[in-house]
Amino acid sequence: MIFFETMSMEAKLIIIGSVFLIWYFLFKILKPKQALQISRTKFVILHSLLGFIIGGLVGLVVSMFRGEIETQTVYFLVTGIIFFFIFLIYAMVIRNNVIPKVLDSDYEWGETGWSTLYIVAVIMYCFIQAFKIPTGSMRMTLLEGDHLFVNKFIYGIKIPFTDKRIFTLKKIKRKDIVVFSCPPVALTTEEQRKKIQKDFIKRCVGLPGDKIEIRDKVLYVNDEPQIEPYAKFEDDKIYQTQQFYKSQHEYQRAWEQGRFTELPPFFIRDNFGPVIVPPGCYFVLGDNRDKSFDSRFWGPLEEKYIKGAPLVVYWPPKRIRIPK
Repeated sequence: MIFFETMSMEAKLIIIGSVFLIWYFLFKILKPKQALQISRTKFVILHSLLGFIIGGLVGLVVSMFRGEIETQTVYFLVTGIIFFFIFLIYAMVIRNNVIPKVLDSDYEWGETGWSTLYIVAVIMYCFIQAFKIPTGSMRMTLLEGDHLFVNKFIYGIKIPFTDKRIFTLKKIKRKDIVVFSCPPVALTTEEQRKKIQKDFIKRCVGLPGDKIEIRDKVLYVNDEPQIEPYAKFEDDKIYQTQQFYKSQHEYQRAWEQGRFTELPPFFIRDNFGPVIVPPGCYFVLGDNRDKSFDSRFWGPLEEKYIKGAPLVVYWPPKRIRIPK
């Protein structure tokens, strides 16, 4: 069951906000408060539906914090149904004299819910977004389960339905940590079939036009070895390069097309390249080099996929800091 998994968080909020808006108009149409009479039937319908919407929203939030993005639709439906029945039972058993107060509260939820979610969606699209570290690919800079806010406007606000950006504050530099939408080639065949969207976080080590090479785990940029105090290696063993392409041109082309994902990881993990980063693209690596699925495997990162840079880790409290 796939629905929310194929959307960005902003799109999910707009969908829920739109459902709130539909409920709000339904309230206006049904008019449950009629002169001196309150319609319990209409109240039960409206209150139960509101419970489903609120429950679904809670499910999305819970799935995000648990890092189970692949099952968000299930979370939405299960929590929505649970809240539906809770609100339904409550609506059927409360006293008649309490209904007007509950209706007033429901109306406020419907009236403010859709506008609030729309505003939050715009903020998340343009400025700030919450993000949870899903894997150990950035150890020890960022750990699994770290929650952080992403600065989405630092590299410019992306114009919807285009790859253009406006109000750019800074250009991406080497050693910047970037958050980006997972390129399609980096998804599994099943994830591509289901059109699931994921966000990755890696460190940019190569800019457009840079020559990138890794020799015995040492990164070279434009033939210069890089000093990387943030890099971590969990495996002392160094795998040597396998000669699986006849020419440098063929190697470069295969890398740009993401065909290295089809190879055993040790073929290219410790000895890679050289390759030239194409125009409009970047080369990104995880700080935990032996445990990172990055540009070595799925190719160059196109600028259009980049969302922003980490702003601050806000959870857990003992790890609150600005990532560098």
